[in-house]
Amino acid sequence: DLNSWCVSGESITQENSASAQLDPNWQFTSPLKVGDEVEADLGGAFFAGKIAQVTGNTYNVVFFDGDRENGLQRDQIKLLNPPAAVEDEFDTTGMTPKEIKKMRKKMEKKKRK
Repeated sequence: DLNSWCVSGESITQENSASAQLDPNWQFTSPLKVGDEVEADLGGAFFAGKIAQVTGNTYNVVFFDGDRENGLQRDQIKLLNPPAAVEDEFDTTGMTPKEIKKMRKKMEKKKRK
């Protein structure tokens, strides 16, 4: 009960089912989509940026200072945040953040009807 738990001092850990199933190397193996926060390996040093475009198996990254690097391979990119437990109900590959936002609004509108 609640009182015995409070006295025991134990912590409650709720394991997210998605995180429990994540590959231990998820930062380098999870699929990437436009808008994901990443670090890109540019010759031995990692630099923070966001995925700007996905084309097949290559990725374009925009860095915090506005520089771009196009045509990066997946093994050159480290995903900073684990994938969401609930995936979008549509494929966001190649979409801009503005297009994704518009599509999500459209999907929400359909759900309300």
